Amino acid sequence: MGLVFDLILVMLNKKITRISLAISFTFILLMWAVFLLDYYQGLDLYRFGVYPQKLEGLKGILFSPFIHSTKDFSHILNNTTPMFILSWMLFYHYRKIATKSLVLIYLLSGIGVWVLARDNFHIGMSGVIYGLASFLVISGFFRKSMRISAISLIVIFLYGSMIWGIFPLQVQMSWEGHLMGLLSGALTAILFKQKGPQPAKFRYEIEEELGIEPGDYWKIPDPLKPQNQEETPKQQDIIIRYHFIPKQINLPQDQLSQSEEE
Repeated sequence: MGLVFDLILVMLNKKITRISLAISFTFILLMWAVFLLDYYQGLDLYRFGVYPQKLEGLKGILFSPFIHSTKDFSHILNNTTPMFILSWMLFYHYRKIATKSLVLIYLLSGIGVWVLARDNFHIGMSGVIYGLASFLVISGFFRKSMRISAISLIVIFLYGSMIWGIFPLQVQMSWEGHLMGLLSGALTAILFKQKGPQPAKFRYEIEEELGIEPGDYWKIPDPLKPQNQEETPKQQDIIIRYHFIPKQINLPQDQLSQSEEE
């Protein structure tokens, strides 16, 4: 536990951590503020939800994610934790494209519901949550980064069962909103796959971009050698000659004596 606590303190010391957490808290506070105001004042804010294919239902594209059912506390409770975690992951790891991605997911999911959903009021943050989850998973695989891929696996592990929410299994559940959110997150991930954190390139990929072919390595100038230095004159070839001296043959002792007498 001590190590985990130390890691949390290290993360909190980072500016990006504080900013991303503040953004996530802001979303949660707005959700609960709207819910409590609607619950205690009886404002019936569901009327500001998305109503498909009606002009008055267009306003729900902007307002519906922050409106939740006042008759069922589980609606907002089930959306609070995933919205906090997924929005924090988005702004922490994709800070350069986080705002654009969230806005695009937010609008596309609402527009999709308005065009294709059933005739009823559709409210809640679940569509955006599905969009964030699909964006993080697909973007993680696009980046080919161990860290971001790990985030994708965490998302799948924590919210993998959410996939069943895109099917019409419950009458009172806006499965259309879930499906539109999932598709909007996937589309946003595809559109921004060349932006934000990119995978580390292998050496051969960098060489290909520079136009260096495998056989051209010898042409690469030596960075330690002055470029303006004149080439030294070519030295003459050194010729080495070998003389073979045969080894003296040892004669038998009797032949050696005979040769000495002669």
